This record gives sequence, C-alpha cells and structure tokens, in this order.
Amino acid sequence: MSDPQQPPAPDAARAATWRRYLRFWGPRAEADVDDELAFHFEMRVRDHIERGLTEADARHAVLQRLGNLTAARAACVAITSRRERRMTRAQIVDAFVQDIGYAWRTLGRQKAWTVVAVVTLALGIGANTAVFSVVNTLLLHPLPYPNADRIAIVYQEPTNGNTTGIQVLVNPNAPDVRAWRAGAKSFELLEPYLREDRGLRGTDGTMSVVHAASILPGFVELAGARPLVGRTFSDAEVSGAERVAVLGEPFWRTRLGGDPGIIGKAISLDQQPYTVIGIMPASFRLPRVGGDATDVWLPLDLRNDAMGLSVIGRLRPGVNLADAAQELDRVVFEGDVKAAAKADFRTKLTPPSDMVRFKASLLMLWGVVALVLLIACGNVAHLVLARTATRQRELAIRAALGASRLRLVRQLLTESLALATAGFVCGLVAGWAGLQVLKALRPDNLPELIAARIDGLTLVVTAVVSLGTGLAVGALGAIQAGRNSTHESLKAGALSASQSRRQSRLRAMLVTSEMAVSMVLLVGAILLVRSMLHLQRLEPGFNAAGLYAMQLPLHKERYPTPAARIAFARQLADRIRGVPGVEMVTMANGAPPSSSFRIGALQVEGEPDPALGTTAFIDYNGIESNYFRTMRMRILEGSTITDTTKAAAQVVVNEGLARKYWPGQSALGRRLRVVYAGQGDWATIVGVVSNAFTGGLTTEAAAPTLYLPAGDLHEPSLILRVSGDADPIPMVRSIIAQLDPLLPPASIRNVDDAMRRSIAGPRFTMTLLVAFTVLALVLAAVGLYGVMAYSVAQRTREIGIRIALGATRRDVARSILRQGTALAVVGAAIGLVGARWGSKLLEHMLYGVGRSDVASFAIGAAVLVATALVACIVPMRRAIAVDPLVAIRAD
Repeated sequence: MSDPQQPPAPDAARAATWRRYLRFWGPRAEADVDDELAFHFEMRVRDHIERGLTEADARHAVLQRLGNLTAARAACVAITSRRERRMTRAQIVDAFVQDIGYAWRTLGRQKAWTVVAVVTLALGIGANTAVFSVVNTLLLHPLPYPNADRIAIVYQEPTNGNTTGIQVLVNPNAPDVRAWRAGAKSFELLEPYLREDRGLRGTDGTMSVVHAASILPGFVELAGARPLVGRTFSDAEVSGAERVAVLGEPFWRTRLGGDPGIIGKAISLDQQPYTVIGIMPASFRLPRVGGDATDVWLPLDLRNDAMGLSVIGRLRPGVNLADAAQELDRVVFEGDVKAAAKADFRTKLTPPSDMVRFKASLLMLWGVVALVLLIACGNVAHLVLARTATRQRELAIRAALGASRLRLVRQLLTESLALATAGFVCGLVAGWAGLQVLKALRPDNLPELIAARIDGLTLVVTAVVSLGTGLAVGALGAIQAGRNSTHESLKAGALSASQSRRQSRLRAMLVTSEMAVSMVLLVGAILLVRSMLHLQRLEPGFNAAGLYAMQLPLHKERYPTPAARIAFARQLADRIRGVPGVEMVTMANGAPPSSSFRIGALQVEGEPDPALGTTAFIDYNGIESNYFRTMRMRILEGSTITDTTKAAAQVVVNEGLARKYWPGQSALGRRLRVVYAGQGDWATIVGVVSNAFTGGLTTEAAAPTLYLPAGDLHEPSLILRVSGDADPIPMVRSIIAQLDPLLPPASIRNVDDAMRRSIAGPRFTMTLLVAFTVLALVLAAVGLYGVMAYSVAQRTREIGIRIALGATRRDVARSILRQGTALAVVGAAIGLVGARWGSKLLEHMLYGVGRSDVASFAIGAAVLVATALVACIVPMRRAIAVDPLVAIRAD
C-alpha cells in the first residue's frame, strides 16, 4: 500500500480495479480496504475539483482533512478479516452439515448395505478395541505410579545361565539392597518390599489367610499415594519394636465394614498384635500386574538378612537400564557384601510390562486383530466400490449441474466418515463386550487380565482407527469415481467395459489380499491347535489321578527353623496316613506342577572345578524315600533314596541328566555335586528315574534334575495319594486344626486339575487366535461372495448368451467356481509364504510341533479353498438360474 500521507495517483482507483477479480480465489481483506480508501480519497478530490480547486490543491486539501490513515486502515483490515473468517467458518460448517445430512439420508435409503458395512466395521474395530485395552493396561501403562516410564524392577540372574531350559530370575538379599540404597546414584528411589501371607485371627477365634506386604516409608512416595484415613509408617516404626499396620481399602471395606474407628485398634496377625494406623486406597498396590490386592501393609525391617526381597526403583532422568544395572553390580562388588555373592549373580533391570506372563502372546494377538481389521476394511472397500459403481450416473448428473470434482470427493469422504462414525460407536460396544468375554474366559493363572479396562487412550486410539478407516475407504471410492468420464456415464448410464474390468481387477486384488491374510492366520491357528492337542496327549511321567498336594502355611515367626517345619510336616503326615481312602503320604520340597532350583554349578566327578562365580540354576527336589512310589514314577536304574542322612550323600537323577553326562553308560555309582562359592558336598547316584513334567506340561521333562534327601526343606509340601473317589480334604483340615489351631487354612490342590491348568495359558491364546481366525475367514468369505455376486450380476447378459448358444448349466457353474477358486488359490499361495515367515513369531508357543509343520500348512490351504467354494455357491446358483431370453431382452 502507498504511504497514507501521500496523495494516491489519479488513476489509483482504476489501477486497483483488477485486484477485485482476485476475490475469485478467496477473500483479500487488505486489498479490499486499500481499494475502498483509494476510492474514497478520489471521490473527495473530485468534489474539490468541481468546487474550482486545481487537482494539486484538491489533493492537498483532502490530505489535510483526512490526516494519517494508518490507524483507520489497520482497524478496517481487522474488522474485515474477522468478518471474513466468520463467514468462512459459517460456510464450512453449513457445507459440512449439508454433507452430513445428505450422507445419512443416502445411507438410510440403503439400509441393508449400511447395516452390513457398519457390522463389518464394528467387528474389526471391536476386536482391536478389546485387545488394545488389554495391551494399554498391561503393557503401556502397567503401573499407576508417577513417572512410570522410569520405573524398573530389580532382579538378579546367574552369571552362567541355568540348566532348566527357562529363564529364572531371583530376588536380591537384604545386604545387597542395603548397599544399593547407600551407594547407587542412578535411582531417585530404590524401594524393597516383601510379600507373604499371614494368618489373621478373627473376633470369633477363626483363622484366615490375608495377603500382607512389608514396605519402607519411601514406597508410598514412589507410588505417589496418600492414605484415605490415618497415616503411614514412620522411620522410627520401621526399626522400632512397636508393631503397626496399615490396611488396604478393599480389605477394610469388605472385612471390616469400612469402619473408620478401626484406627488405633489392634488386629492379630500370626498371634501377634498390630495397631492399625491408617487405610491406603485401592489404587495403592504392589508392582504386580493383576493378582490379589494387598490386605495389610506392614513396616519392613531391612536389618534382617532374609533372602528374597523384591525391589523396585525409579531411575533418574536420562539414565538407561543397562547403565543402572552396571552401577548396581559395581556397588555390590566394591561394597561390604559377602564375597560369595559378589561374582555369582548379575543385576537385571526389567520394566514392569515385561513381567506380564503372556506378553508375547498378547502382542501376537494384537497383530492378529490388526489383520482382522484390514480384512474388514477390505470388505467395506468392496461395498463402497460396488455402491460407487451404481452411483456413476448420479455423480455425473451432479457434475454436469456444476458440482466440482472436489465437491464430489468431499461428499464421498463425508459418507465414508459417517459410516466410520457408526462403526466407531458399534465397535466400542463390541469392544466392551469382547473385553468382558476375555475376562470371563481368562484362566486362573492369568490374573493380569482382571485389570484391563477401556480408558481415554483406548477411546482415542479407537477413534483414530475409525477415522483412518473411513478416510482410506472413502478415498478409494473417490479415486475410483474420479477415473470415470462424466460424458460416458451420462451417455451410457452404466459402467463401460473398460471401467468394469478395472473395478473387477481392483476387487479381485482386495479379495486376494484378504485370502492371503486369512491364510496366515489359519496356519498360525492350526499350529497352535496341533500344539495344544500334543500337550493334552502328553503323559506327565507320573500318575496324577488321585494325587493331592498340600502347602503348609508355616510362618517363620512360629516355626523359625527348617527342622521345626519338617517336624510338624512329618507329624501331620503320620496322622493323615490313618485317614480312610489315603493310600500314601510323602513329603517333598515341591509338588507338581512346580519347580525348585539349586543355585550353583553342577560338577561331575572327573571334571575340573568350575571357575569361581560360575553360577546356574539346577532343577532339584528334596524328597523322602517313598516319593517315587507315591508319585508312581518309574525307576529305570537302581533304587530310590534309602538313607536320608547327610553322611550317606545319596542322590537320584532323572533320565535326562544321565543321558547328558553319561550317554550309553550307567549313571549308578557316579558322583556329582552342586558347587556354590567354591563349596559343595559330593553325592553318589543310587537311582535313575524316568523324565517327568513335574514343573507343568509346558516345561522340559528331560531337563537335568536332581532328587536329594528331604533333610533341610525350607517350605515342606505334603503329597497324598487317594484311592477311588475319596475326598480327604475335610478330614485333613480337621487334623491340621487339631495339631495347631492357630494355623490359617492350608492350600490343598488336586494335582490332576493343576496339571491341566498348567496349559491354561497356551489354551487361552489358542482359543483367542482360533476365534479371530474364524472371524477373519468369515469376513474373507463374505468379501469373495460379494465379488462373485457382483461379477455374476455384471455378466448376466454374457451368461444368457452362452446358455443360448448351447453352454450347459454345468459349464456355467464350473466357470463361476473356477473364478472364485482361482482367487482363493492365489491368495493361499501368497499367504503360505507369509505364514512361513510369520510362524517365527509362534515358535516359542509351540510344543511338539515345528513351526514349518507341513500338515498345518496343508490343512490351512485346504480349509481356505473349501471356504472359498462355499462362498461361491450362492453366486453360482444365481448364474445357472439365468434365463437367456430375459437376460438378452433386458439388455
């Protein structure tokens, strides 16, 4: 713009006129204001000239009169800009409302088409919503702690791996934790805790089990929690003699009726009084994903050198897990810690999400539902393409009446977004229902699923997925519609042959892709099914029928030494042997399905001593002489342990260990020992027993295992063999109450049922994968049906002519089936290649079945082709029912 102090040129108004044509491309506030001011200035100059002034005097007079126009121009530009923005927004909103209304009216006129599309989207979106809600809760946000992305759980692992075939981590001991807390700089907070069950004595004298956790005061800060009522522990109470307790909110409300007057009163835990000082909210929990809530919180005395402390910490900003782990190892090695522990273990820091027991299966299922959504999108794309093809004349007429290509594309996108919105709403409902089904079907050993929920992030992700689906499908339809000629559409009133072939090729590509994805899922599902069938047919290596296992709740305050616990267990076993129906009773360190490990390095006589710090986990079980007879395990060589004294030093090994160290030779009389910190007693092998799945059916039966005398069991278990259908549990509980009325109820389980539950996790994964695969297969079949039905409709005249020229109905049926089968075969071939690669993700989930199992691939291909044939039946029947006279006359 020119300087407002200078008079505009005489032809300024005429020179600015051309800029008004720029408004065709949109509002120009500054140009309009400049034009208006120039016009006003020229009109005043003209008035002065008509009064007799010269042009120069007239311009000078106007400048004197109007003065500086900068402020006026700025105000006018601001006012004009605001008005134009309001008008633009109003136009956009009005156009959007019109598009939405027209889209809903159009979809409402085709109710069947709309319902099919919405249901298809809802199934795909719902499956993703249900699984993502689990992923979000358990993997992305497993702990409701402040700065949860910097939380790490501290474990230790052996320096030389283990011989168990599975990864085993141990909790550090108290001296290590004290050294870490004093010397580690990588953590803002490093908090140990100890979880154990305690016996609670009620007001009526009955005993019950409560879940207790011992913590330090800093744990509350780490979790970012505040008590509902009362207060938490002080440092003096942690190290003092006074016993205090904080109750968990669920326990307080369900067991104590939410009575706030409990503060200051005492509860009895393991026959010791504890004064209640506070109530913690339900959101305050241990860093376990899922599981039972903590009933009672107690102060942790870190001066006790007890083993097995769990540790959680929050890293300082910018510190990674590897560097923090190295610092903890350095602190232990340089600190005042026993030399035996310095080189035997290394620290391992783990994010909380890695502790979800079925993390790999969950991630695999997340990928599966993403593929299901792709198939659903492909199906909706079929529907949109078919609908767009039938609307070519309508779109051509709207274009001929002046609608721009952008306007038509916007309308098609709006219709797809309206469809996606309906799919989003229905998908949320389906996702919520699916999540409830997941929770209901979850096995007992996957308590993590209870915590899954649909939260704000899940809603946002579902909305984004729905929006992306709508835009992708709408864009595909818009691109296809944009390729058609308006002139040809108006002239012919239908698709030309080239357009029809082009759309047919696109639909065929979509169907082939759906078939390929379905093939990948089919092979994976069949591999898991065959794996599960293998697990169910496995012989565990012992007779689990009629076998019961009992874990005694012997708390260390009342039974402080292993000798005291073993004495009570043997006294109880002697009493149980007299119970009717009980055939045998034995004592062991662990009962199936569970595993116990010895720490150290296994050394066979004749081998050099292992290097100091060579540590592993070795499967073992402490047993009595009648253990194998009670379990009905076959002794292949030698005998069972006959002398349980330490001096006898007898050991029984399993077949896997014997074959590993003495292949083709007898293991009897050989000696071995477990070396830890350079020490270990030699033991002589007196027997070899068959391999057994004592750790559960998903473990390795042939993993080297030692059976040692039950002379120093820390946590003795009793194993009972019962004849017939006898139920010994009531009588056994009565005997326990007679021997020690203060003991809480013991955990007694049926070993046969427990062994079946040991494969509940793989069975749950298999069930979900099969369900999603069936859904994907049905959607793919529906897509193939749609393509074949559309193809038959387009070829009605051709089919009529062929029949009129002598083609038989069988020839027509064969042609339709051949077309559909060809699409399925091509998709199956592509899918087999994808399945070969994708089966790598399932390798760790397979038992007794290789990931390249030929039978699984062949069965998958056969099922896919059979499904394709079924999908082609209805289009085939329509094709052979074509009347040639009607078809030719209609054209």
